[in-house]
Order: sequence, then structure tokens, then C-alpha cells
Amino acid sequence: MADAVPPEEFRTLRDTVARKAAQNGNGTFLNYLNRTISYREFDQYANAIANEFRARGVGPGDHVCLFMYNSPEYVFAVFALAKIGAVSVPIDTRFTDETLQYVLTHSDAETICIDADTRPEYERVRSDVPNISAEYFLNKHSDGHGYRDFKQLLAGNRTATPEGNVSPSDPLTVIYVQRNAAERPKGVVIPHFAYINTGWEAAKNLFEFSGDDRIFTTLPLYSSFTFQIGVMGALLADAEFVLKEQFDPSRFWSQISDHDATVFLYLSRMLSVLQNQDVTPDEADTPAELAIGHSFGFATDEELFHNFEDRFGVTVFEGYGVTPATIATYNRPGDRKLGSVGTEASYVDLEIVDDNDWPVPAGGTGEIVVRPTRPHTMMKEYYENPTATYEAFQNQWLHTGGIGYRDEDGYLHFIANRDNSIYRGRVDGRISSLEIESVIDAHPGVRLSTVVGIQNERGNENIKALVIPEDDAEITPVDICRHCEQQLPYLKVPRYIELREDLPRSPSGKIRKRDLKDEGTADVWDRKSGYELSR
Repeated sequence: MADAVPPEEFRTLRDTVARKAAQNGNGTFLNYLNRTISYREFDQYANAIANEFRARGVGPGDHVCLFMYNSPEYVFAVFALAKIGAVSVPIDTRFTDETLQYVLTHSDAETICIDADTRPEYERVRSDVPNISAEYFLNKHSDGHGYRDFKQLLAGNRTATPEGNVSPSDPLTVIYVQRNAAERPKGVVIPHFAYINTGWEAAKNLFEFSGDDRIFTTLPLYSSFTFQIGVMGALLADAEFVLKEQFDPSRFWSQISDHDATVFLYLSRMLSVLQNQDVTPDEADTPAELAIGHSFGFATDEELFHNFEDRFGVTVFEGYGVTPATIATYNRPGDRKLGSVGTEASYVDLEIVDDNDWPVPAGGTGEIVVRPTRPHTMMKEYYENPTATYEAFQNQWLHTGGIGYRDEDGYLHFIANRDNSIYRGRVDGRISSLEIESVIDAHPGVRLSTVVGIQNERGNENIKALVIPEDDAEITPVDICRHCEQQLPYLKVPRYIELREDLPRSPSGKIRKRDLKDEGTADVWDRKSGYELSR
């Protein structure tokens, strides 16, 4: 069993990557589109970019935006900036228009790295981001775009140790997160040691990675989950990190086999998508042993995991985390309860609290709050947002915004994020709107749905479903209600159902649920007006 706490020599990314390069030399660290990069080469690429950035005026504490899709250069850049004490600002590639402009401006960055895929969105807001003066373009082919070529950074000195004096508490990244379409993104400031600690926790304490493992992912590098579990977990386990551009269910198992991957990371509904694929020859003898990710907390997930494991022979370990804390709880080998998201990580205190921050008993539903038992392992603050920071850390607990409960055995059960939950009263607590949406979306006549809570006179919320039918579908609210009652408990069957042609969205494409809640229920089909459930 490894030490729970990372050793003294691993406190910053600057020190860690240099030590691992000296230790593992020509062993493969990064594999991208069959391009293999050794530990030593990886450290040298990071040195080159760090030295070149330093020569071009990027120094300790300076912010550099990374608005790119997955690539080795993305990983090089994060470590390069870490070596000189600068701060990476990974930008969600789904951000567009006003949201993107706000993030780029609020970040106070003077430098940005973009690629061919993000260039169009960047150029839409470029003139409204006066703080950025240095722009680097990552592309295989030059087309007279006028940006600085990212290759210039790779031409830096690979063997010289970059100037820099970095401490474990220094910021490494500012990751902007947006919980709902109605709010502006907030910049989560995460220190160096949080990345080391989470990678160590995953590699040594939770999943026992080894140098024989190959950790595979198609998840985006702007996610702290991908970087801290995948990149840092592989680095600290002396393993290989296999990176792909995007999730392709038709090629997923062949990619796993091609790279002899033993572990893969998942988010969202990837497992159900894979489960619903037709049988392929590649899945029959997959080398993958572990699937590590987050569940949505749906009641159907336990059955999904059983079926997935039986079909593919891969053990699923689901957990709960948020960007400010990354890992809060996880199931792990020898300590797993399907249907739960596990127990606390070694550096986490966790409580379930009511709206007044009082702990609730086992089985009671409330907000998930956490705090570290080890310094510099969670976010420092929200960047330039003291009000949000104060609200997040009320009563000395980090409020995650997640709703859940702990059972009698201490396992956490995640229900939904507060913004994706509906309050059904003190007895029934909160339920997940995403679970109801997933059931409605499975109807063959539905293109898209969203579910919101409408407050009633008793102070709890009734369920309203807004449904966009497929173009050629002839469905009614009654059809949707019958579909739901066959697959959901009574508590989760929508009372109100409205068929729509479209839904209001933010500039980044998120559905504006708050606007839909404000619309109310006037002239909307009501299950209690003449329709009776068949149960």
C-alpha cells in the first residue's frame, strides 16, 4: 500500500516532471494518434516551450489561455507554464460568443494558444478582447493567418532548466466553469499541489495504477478530471497516457485494443452509448480492465453498470467530484457499492447538509459539502470574484452544489446538481431532472427534452417537461406521460408536459432553464386535469 500523501519530492509539476523524466527516460509517457513521446522527450518539449515563453516575456503569475482541442502540444504547454510559475487557463471549447469573450477578458491573459478548430470562434470575439496581444496558432499547415506559429515555442532550448521558483500553493490553472446558462462562468483557481495530490490519490490510493497500465481517454483536456486523473495519474504511476481527439463509439473498442489500454476514463452517458452499440469483434477480448468516471446518479445506472460489466468484462468505478475539488468520493477495488459514488478520498471530509448548513442524518437528502484534510488540495478561490468565493466556502465548507445522501454504510449517493434537481418536498427531497430527461429522450418520437421544477403553493415543485418532437413524429403529451409512467416511479412522472418547436438557449448553447421556469404552466397540458395514471 502506497503512502496516502505524495512524497516530499512531488509537490509541484515543475519538480515532478523533471524527476519522472530522469527516472523513466525512454519509457513512453504520451501516445497521441500513434505518435509516441517518451518521459524524457516530454520534459524536453516542456523545457523548450517554457524557455521560449520566458524569453518572450511570460513570467511567474502571468495567465496564458489554452483554447484548443486535444493534442500533445496542449499537455506540453501546461507543464511548460508550470515550470516558470505561469498559470494555464484551459478554455472550454464549447464556449462561444459572449461567454467566450467574457472568459478571455476576465482571465487577464495577454497570451492565447488556439488551433484550427477553435480559430473561427476566437475570431468572432477577437476584436472585443483587448487584453490579449500575443496569439499562437497550432496547425499543421500555414495559411497566412497572421498569428504566431506555435512551432516557434517548440524551438526553445530543450536542455536548459527554465528559470522559475514555484511553490505547492502557487496557482497552476484557472478553469472557468458555468453551472447554468443564466450565470457567467467563474474561474476556479487550482494550485500545483492539488494536481499532484489528485494524481497520486488516483494512482496509488484508489485504483493502484502501475507502470504496466495504459490510461486511455477521449475526454477534453480542459477538464480537471481528465488532467488530474489521466495525465497526472499516469505520470505518477510511471504509466502511459493515451490521448484521442474525441469519442467515437463505433471505433472505441478497436482503439482500446490497438493501444492495449488497460484503463479508460468516461464522463456523462458514454457507457450507455457503448452499451447500446451493436456487438463488434473488438469488444470480445478487450484489454481494458477498469472504467473510471462520473455517473449522473440515475436510478438506472446500477443496472447499466451490471450489464456493461457482464458484456465487456470491464469493472466500473464511479465517483463524485467537482472542479473545485476534483475527487470527493469514489468506489474502488475492494470497496465498492454499485448505485453509489463511493466513500471519501483520503484527504476529504464530507457532510450532507440542509439549507441552513446543518448536517442531516444518514438517508437524508441535502447538499454535498467537502473540505480538505490536507493543504493545497482543493481550489484556492474563484478568480477575481470574492463574493462567489465567500458563498462557496460558507461555514468553512466548500459547497459543491451537488445534491445527495449517505446511506447507513457511509456510501454517498449522488442525485443531481442543484441546478438540475427538482425539490419534491421535505419527505421526498430532491430528484434529478436529468434522469427524467433521459427517459423522455429515449422515446422514438422525441428529438430533445428538458425538465424543470415549477414551484407550487406548498413550497415544493411540480415537474414540467418541455419536449421537441422529431419532425415526422405525431406524439401528444399523453404519449409522453404514458412513456414516463412505464419507466419512472410516480414521484418522477411529469405533471405538466408541453410540446415545443425550440427552447431558449444561452450564447454557449445551454438551455436556459430559468427562463422556462418563469413561463409557468398556463395553457400547458396538466396530468391532473382528467388523465389518470394506469398504476
